[in-house]
Amino acid sequence: MRKYRVLIVDDAIVMRNRIANLFEQDEQFTVVGFAVNGANALDKIVELQPDLVTLDVEMPELDGLAALRQIMTFHPVPVIMLSSCTEECSNVALQALELGALDFFQKETLFQRTQNALMEEEFLLRCKTAMRKKLFLRNETSMLGKEQSIKIHLEMLTFLLKMEEDMLHFHDELQDQIKQQNGLLVKFHKEDHKFIYTTWQGSLFNRLGIKENLAVGKDLFAIFPKDKADLMAPYYQAAWDNEEVIDFETEWHGYYYLTVLRPIKRDGVMTEVISLTVDITESRSMEERIRFLIHHDPLTGLPNRHGLSKWIEDAIAQQERFAVVFVNLDHFKLANETLGHDTGDRILQVMARRLKNSTMIKDVSVFRVGSDEFIGLVKHHSLAELEGFAHTIVQTINQPIRIQDHEIYMSPSIGISQYPQDDIDPDNLIRFADIAMEYAKELGGNQVQYFNSQIYAKIERRIKIEKHLRKALEKNEFILVYQPQVNLLVNQIVGFESLIRWESPELGRVSPLEFIPIAEETGLIYPIGKWVLREACSQNKSWQELGFPKVSMAVNLSSKQFYDQSLKEQINSILQETGLEPQYLELEITESMTMDVQVALTTLNSFRNMGLKIAMDDFGTGYSSLSYLKEFPIHHLKIDQSFVKDISVNPTNAAIVNTIIALARNLKLVVIAEGVENDDDLKILQEFNCDTVQGYLFSRPVEASEVPEIFDRFSCNRIANT
Repeated sequence: MRKYRVLIVDDAIVMRNRIANLFEQDEQFTVVGFAVNGANALDKIVELQPDLVTLDVEMPELDGLAALRQIMTFHPVPVIMLSSCTEECSNVALQALELGALDFFQKETLFQRTQNALMEEEFLLRCKTAMRKKLFLRNETSMLGKEQSIKIHLEMLTFLLKMEEDMLHFHDELQDQIKQQNGLLVKFHKEDHKFIYTTWQGSLFNRLGIKENLAVGKDLFAIFPKDKADLMAPYYQAAWDNEEVIDFETEWHGYYYLTVLRPIKRDGVMTEVISLTVDITESRSMEERIRFLIHHDPLTGLPNRHGLSKWIEDAIAQQERFAVVFVNLDHFKLANETLGHDTGDRILQVMARRLKNSTMIKDVSVFRVGSDEFIGLVKHHSLAELEGFAHTIVQTINQPIRIQDHEIYMSPSIGISQYPQDDIDPDNLIRFADIAMEYAKELGGNQVQYFNSQIYAKIERRIKIEKHLRKALEKNEFILVYQPQVNLLVNQIVGFESLIRWESPELGRVSPLEFIPIAEETGLIYPIGKWVLREACSQNKSWQELGFPKVSMAVNLSSKQFYDQSLKEQINSILQETGLEPQYLELEITESMTMDVQVALTTLNSFRNMGLKIAMDDFGTGYSSLSYLKEFPIHHLKIDQSFVKDISVNPTNAAIVNTIIALARNLKLVVIAEGVENDDDLKILQEFNCDTVQGYLFSRPVEASEVPEIFDRFSCNRIANT
């Protein structure tokens, strides 16, 4: 026999003991703990995990009603309310029931001066009844909570009927409540194996032609149609035989009814059953609507994630071959932000309708699972059939959408996993399709990718990087390394480029080529970029204070940082914090960042006005416009290492480098050649009159502790072997 674990909440130790003694009378209950106020109760519920809570209304710190709200929201558990100054059916009692309490007792009625065994038996019976009730949480709809409140309310009213002779002052209120609920009060007893009605009060069934004068003295099957009577009879019998409160629902002529049955014993013998019935049609209609909304997306009307696993489990049980087709709309976020959320909603509705219509001749179910994500579950007989469906989806989504004056073009990234070859677990199949979709998006979108182990490895690696990247900064896993920039005319170090490195305890050394794009996509580039700026400036100032030559420190900016409106303020703050003069900080940008010319020009001019230096990095590999290049306030033009490498043996690259150097001289820009690795390439650059070089020939990127040695090596103002 299962024991119910009870937590007793009351600020009075005497009352806590009396309640505990009451539960000790029934071996089905065991008291597992006490709490002295509502706040204490919340902690105890988490700690003890009780099956039932008795909760006092009047308590210090957090009273019973306030505690009840939090219990129903965060730790739902059956609650019986107790009060020493509140009559049953008062506003507080009804408020407690509306909040989710399953019953309400007045302490003076329960704990009388002379022990009332009948009342104590009633209390324990109602506690057991509460254990079988479904809890309605506060975040569910008020209509469902109202129906539950009605159910409990009816149980309370039937108890009042049972105690009618002892509590005559409740009689008028009882009748008012029945009328307000449009209820039906019925009493019946069992006679010759029939349930005979002795009382019939209320107009609930008048519209169906059943009135008091026709019902009293008749049995169940004489009043109700056979199919309804057959449904009700087992409940009547259970209430009579088991002597416990029973509730059930019935439907008749399109109306829904809730009935609560309470058995009455006199001198230990069953004498009759009190029944209260109310119309719950309105709340049932709302419940059906809510049930639909729980399982469907309100914007598109498509099923949501709730039905996905069941569909897959059913298909697996039937041993049917199927595929999970994960569809993501490329660039939807941009359209949503640019054209407005109303237009974005219209796009989703159109796409949902297209996806649904495209499945009309296929054995396919379509679900909306995210803001711009859909899943199609496809039963197919061959790979060709599946490929045909995926191709249809791409074509369908590619069709333009006209909304008001906008003609909008969308494209999909589609990932597909298949049962049984990819996996047999529903969650894994969905996850694998998602992984394949992400890979399709990484490749540029508007395409279909089928899941395979290679894709899985790539995406899993990316997921791991993102996971650990989020904690890398606070765990101090990043370091900066520095590579010198050497002026060939004076044979001196004129600057350093700072480069970030990540040594992850879990992943080992992670290349910036891997983690920087992820940082940009997730927004982590902002705190990481700010850390790089502060660390680089602080380190440069430290070298200056040690007496080393004052040189510039180059810091690479990402495109997100470049267009961050707070960047100027960040740099000002960092320069003030570190004490570094602005002319010794150089910001490196790429050509692609300057595609929005006017914004780029405004930003670069603000940097120049601050006294900062600006370098155009990787020149020749991105967006190039010589007409705008002369307008940008840049100081250095850096030639990408892909052109510099092996120029001594590659005439084409040598010609490109020579042209860039000549262009830079005409624009009065200083040229920095990256990736110089051997003497032959260096000699060619000197012949082209290149100003400054950077590369492994002079030094690999080194940690800060090794930089003083590099300064010392170049202090003789000569470069070996030149």
